[in-house]
Amino acid sequence: MPIIAEFVTSATNPDQFPKDRLPEIAMAGRSNVGKSSLINKILAQSRLAHTSSTPGRTQTLNFFRIWPEGRDGKKGFYLVDMPGYGFAKASLSRRAQWAKFINEYLETRETLKGIVQLVDMRHPPQPLDLQMAEWLREVETPYLVVATKADKIAKTKVPQQLQAMAEQLQLPTEDMIAFSAQTGLGREELWRWILNTALDRK
Repeated sequence: MPIIAEFVTSATNPDQFPKDRLPEIAMAGRSNVGKSSLINKILAQSRLAHTSSTPGRTQTLNFFRIWPEGRDGKKGFYLVDMPGYGFAKASLSRRAQWAKFINEYLETRETLKGIVQLVDMRHPPQPLDLQMAEWLREVETPYLVVATKADKIAKTKVPQQLQAMAEQLQLPTEDMIAFSAQTGLGREELWRWILNTALDRK
């Protein structure tokens, strides 16, 4: 049965969050790291999440309701596309507002079941990536780190690069996967983690 996915709402304050209390998996990463492309790839949708070559386009929490096995309310969940940390081309005051809003969501949202941090495999982790990884290590929320754009480096170098990034982020390699929205590398592994985490599958 094909995955059913639909955009539900964009939120700029907690009053706009969905009220149906379905589980949520948040997607976090630097601006232009490929969150929207990843969402489209894992859901086999070409235009569900809007992609852009301009960093910082996503400036709200975008909620996508997912029915992996049909419209059974007991098995539905949300993927939440978050603004890229770094918030390209935004004023300092606007960045501060977003940071406060995002932190409150990550730290207080009761329906948040897991966090996927995206990092660009082509480059060493940036300071904000390191800060996010440090925060993930300290919280109890399950997390997975996804190294995107793996197709942009030689296939033989992917395992070595993943190991190096895990060391830089001070995370176990088993908590990281390589991903490509172009080739589908890592898609099945990521989708399985999302389903298991969102739906409490063992």
